[in-house]
Amino acid sequence: MASIKVTVIKRDNSDNYYARWTDPVTFRERRKSTKTKIKRDAERFALRLEKEINEGSYYDQSKTKWADFKERYETEVMPGFAIESVNKAQVIFRHVESIINPNLLIQVDADAISKMVKDLRETGLEEVTIKGYLIYIKSALNWAHSIGMLPSVPNFPKFKRIREEKAMRGRPLCLEELERMLEAVPSICGKDQAESWRFHLRGLWCSGLRLAESLDLYWDREDKLSIDLTGKRPMLRIRMESEKGNKDRLLPIVPEFAALLQEVPEDERTGPVFNPQARKKRAERMLPSTISKQIADIGEKANVVVGDKGNIDKETGKRKPRYASAHDLRRSFGERWSLKVMPDVLMLLMRHSDIDTTMKYYIGRNAQKAADVIWGADADSVTNLVTSDQNAENVKPSKQAKACK
Repeated sequence: MASIKVTVIKRDNSDNYYARWTDPVTFRERRKSTKTKIKRDAERFALRLEKEINEGSYYDQSKTKWADFKERYETEVMPGFAIESVNKAQVIFRHVESIINPNLLIQVDADAISKMVKDLRETGLEEVTIKGYLIYIKSALNWAHSIGMLPSVPNFPKFKRIREEKAMRGRPLCLEELERMLEAVPSICGKDQAESWRFHLRGLWCSGLRLAESLDLYWDREDKLSIDLTGKRPMLRIRMESEKGNKDRLLPIVPEFAALLQEVPEDERTGPVFNPQARKKRAERMLPSTISKQIADIGEKANVVVGDKGNIDKETGKRKPRYASAHDLRRSFGERWSLKVMPDVLMLLMRHSDIDTTMKYYIGRNAQKAADVIWGADADSVTNLVTSDQNAENVKPSKQAKACK
């Protein structure tokens, strides 16, 4: 194969010199700006480019197709993700394709990303969710740039600082709200299926498991999340493929969850721990997305409102309410146990990858509730102490009291 020759030319509509050569595959003329007005510098640029083309190391980053980038990212990067992260990345890519619809990777630029943010806001997504999407996109584009598929990473829109108390999309539930949801189960899921759904809701309430984790929890499979009853205390064995922290871990189970598991007879402890049943018989288990939707329907039926969706109802002119979801049951677990254990223990129970997440969502938020617990628990003691102090004004201190002073 003959070597490719790169020459320098000057175009009438530009002050800079251009490198010109014939593409060895398409046999079409190609041009690339040298980005300089100085001919000697342009010739040096052309020599470097000629060497890269002939050695096969030259790659026109502006011609990278979105589909090629996506295929490489899914085969080279995503296998290192936890299952939940893979699913999230795929959802984000679908948003990019439906809103931006890029043919070339370079079309995912600052302008396109800004328009995507606008469209996502109009669908009712919260700022926290949109910001999380952009983190994934930026990480993927950084990878593409690092391997030479993208000339540069575009600028991303800046978000206003989100107040910590607004970071949660929902809120923790109280016991009375859980009971209302349990009562609403038959009307949403069917009377014959109600017990399997109630068991699942109670499991989410007292385990702190994410919905996907709960559906991946088995009694007798070591390749999945599993219950380990062989040691002194019941434990939860989490495989790295199903864990956000991407590590094999053995974690403690709280007594209330252990008590729930003990309700299951020993001869029935096979297969998935939680398996909510559909009204119609199926060959396969229900999809997590379907179960998530039905739990939200249960929350709506029970009228357990945990916030608003952000978007306005055109008929009423008010914000649409957000009803209790599976994740709000997890939040409830986190709040209850944040008042019982130290932050490092709560981090293990919630399976957070770092202590900052635990502190952000559960520790700093509970100052008032902690005060209520303290004063509620010690109210009688405080009253007795005040009374005894008043009575002690007329009583001479004992020898022991004097010694303590």
